[in-house]
Amino acid sequence: MEVVQRLIATQQHHDPTDDLSAVLERFSDGAVRLDNGHVLAPDEQVAAGEFIWFYRRPAPERRVPGELRELYRDERLLVVDKPPFMSTLPRGQHITETAVVRARRQFGISVLSPAHRLDRLTRGVLLFTTRQDVRGAYQRLFESRSVQKTYEAVTPAPPGWAERLGGARTGSDDLVRLPVPEGAFAAGSAAGDYREPTPGDPWTLRHHMVKLRGRMATFLTDDVPNAETRVTGVRLGATGPDGVQRVVWTLEPHSGRTHQLRVNMKLFGTPIVADPLYGELSDAALWDVDGALPFVPSVADEDFDQPMALTAIRMIFTDPVTGDERTFHTAYTSTDF
Repeated sequence: MEVVQRLIATQQHHDPTDDLSAVLERFSDGAVRLDNGHVLAPDEQVAAGEFIWFYRRPAPERRVPGELRELYRDERLLVVDKPPFMSTLPRGQHITETAVVRARRQFGISVLSPAHRLDRLTRGVLLFTTRQDVRGAYQRLFESRSVQKTYEAVTPAPPGWAERLGGARTGSDDLVRLPVPEGAFAAGSAAGDYREPTPGDPWTLRHHMVKLRGRMATFLTDDVPNAETRVTGVRLGATGPDGVQRVVWTLEPHSGRTHQLRVNMKLFGTPIVADPLYGELSDAALWDVDGALPFVPSVADEDFDQPMALTAIRMIFTDPVTGDERTFHTAYTSTDF
């Protein structure tokens, strides 16, 4: 019993009411067990190296604003729009205020499970399975990169872009050339004016990204690229409250590195609007694992009125059960930012 009580008390985020009486209640309910299912008594000795299983009471959590918005539902799938600031799965201090827990309660499906993850600060299309027997088939789609995912990111317009994108066009093929900084396409890629990207002739961004456990930000190396993103379009957006013209980027990641799209935009010298990490990250820290990282507010101090301007707008895949092509599109629009 002392071991379980100590484990609970020393957790960084725990319910203050999870005291001795609550621990004893777990034992009386048979809710403290070994790996093999053996129910433990409060005074029972446990051999070194054994795993002890028990439930902990989640600490009080700050409620994430917004609701999960149903986009599609059938006997196997539930597709929703996830609001920003909401984790997909329980992790660390996020348990009840996560998409899977909210969705199970909101839609009354206890076996609901996400087929993939969407970054906590990113909003948009998130797919759940509603039956355990099909869960693996849909999860493998995402693991094998068989899902075409499209995002929109809103950033301040890079220098010179607003004038060129906003200029008169004489026809649908009248594309402009946009100034791109060194290293934006790949490590050491040349700076210059490049023809604006289109779905048929996208920009391809290839980098080697590394995310170490315990280091908040991803950093870059000159190694063989392990991350690829295609930019299939850029267009002028609204003018921000700071008076700066914004650009909306259409992005298709062809890999799934942590913070991949956020790093891509940082490399163009124009981080995503309201990105709390890469908006302040120095160029040195982007390439140096030992570079100083900026201060990022804790979850308790986040400004929910300033969501990061990154949206998962669309996913397309071949259904592994029916063979049908599936397309799901967000109800969010980039004019929200």
